[in-house]
Amino acid sequence: MKRFEKYYGWIIAFVFCVAVIAVYKTFDNFNNITQYLAKIFDAVKPFFIAFIIAYILNIPAKRMQKWLSKSKKSFIKKHTLGISIITIYVLAIMAVLAILRMLIPALYKNIMDLYNNLPNYITSFQDYINNFEIIKKSSLFANGIDLYSEMNKIVTSIDMSQFGKYAQGVYNMTTGLFDIFVAVIASIYMLIDKERLKKGIFRLMGIFLKEKRANSITEHAKRINDIFTNYLYSRLMCSIIMAVVCSIVLMIMNVKYALILGLFIGAMDMIPYFGSIISFVISLIVTFITGGVWKGVWTGVVLLVLQQIDGNLLGPKIMGDSLEIRPLWIIFAVTVGGALFGFMGMLFSVPVLAIIRAIMSDYFTAREIKKMSEESENNE
Repeated sequence: MKRFEKYYGWIIAFVFCVAVIAVYKTFDNFNNITQYLAKIFDAVKPFFIAFIIAYILNIPAKRMQKWLSKSKKSFIKKHTLGISIITIYVLAIMAVLAILRMLIPALYKNIMDLYNNLPNYITSFQDYINNFEIIKKSSLFANGIDLYSEMNKIVTSIDMSQFGKYAQGVYNMTTGLFDIFVAVIASIYMLIDKERLKKGIFRLMGIFLKEKRANSITEHAKRINDIFTNYLYSRLMCSIIMAVVCSIVLMIMNVKYALILGLFIGAMDMIPYFGSIISFVISLIVTFITGGVWKGVWTGVVLLVLQQIDGNLLGPKIMGDSLEIRPLWIIFAVTVGGALFGFMGMLFSVPVLAIIRAIMSDYFTAREIKKMSEESENNE
């Protein structure tokens, strides 16, 4: 060992140079690396989707398996796992197909109607703005900028006859359907082999980690799972309720594109705080343009009431106080998550923050207990 000590400095310098070269080559070939990583992600994407499907359907499958285990028939008791998984998947697929069958024709009609009438709505909006002298005298209109002309350029630039080519450039339909098919099949096997996968992970942790560390990781994993499950199911339930209620209420009020707006409000309800604001403003603008001032005002009042019920009564009732996060930190998490990772960042930022908070809280508690025990030993 001593004969290597004189070369120790050279070894450190060599490792440092290799690290510098590696970092340089990484940035120099950054595009190639990102393309390679994108290919890897495309390859594993079906399995990532499969994990999400299995994670979502795991709870209803577990509950059905528990219910079937009480059956007196030996065949059912022997095959509770398989029967519960098949039943849940059949029900889920039937529900998705039924929803698509009901929504797609109405959505298509609403979207095509909106596309065909969009120039007229822009003209009406332009005429309405022209009635306000203070807006007409503003710098935007004083410089001769015509709102209709500018927005009409955007509308006319969309060639609906070429929509298939546009969509094909973003996402290949055949590959997408294949990925979904593979994901569904893989998710079934994930649920079937769930216990074996868990045992394999525990075995690996037992080999490479000490028992105390492995138990700590297991406890944190259970806590993370509880936080994610509770949050996602609760928010999804609130969003579905909001989508259904808002769609029905807007239809009763004879608001144009009620179905689109209702679904949009429900989807945005998945995002805390900002989602309700964005959906409220956009729904108000659309109703204002398509239905006039008074219909826009009444729609705004109704949506405001529904969102207050959702935020102050429905949400707390379903979700409870499981996250225990102050509103300021939720706003911070959604803002940072949206800035860094877009919509998915806004969607998952709150449970991620809750997980970080839980882990940090456990760490601080352990440190405090250790410090108190050390102080008590010193006093003795």
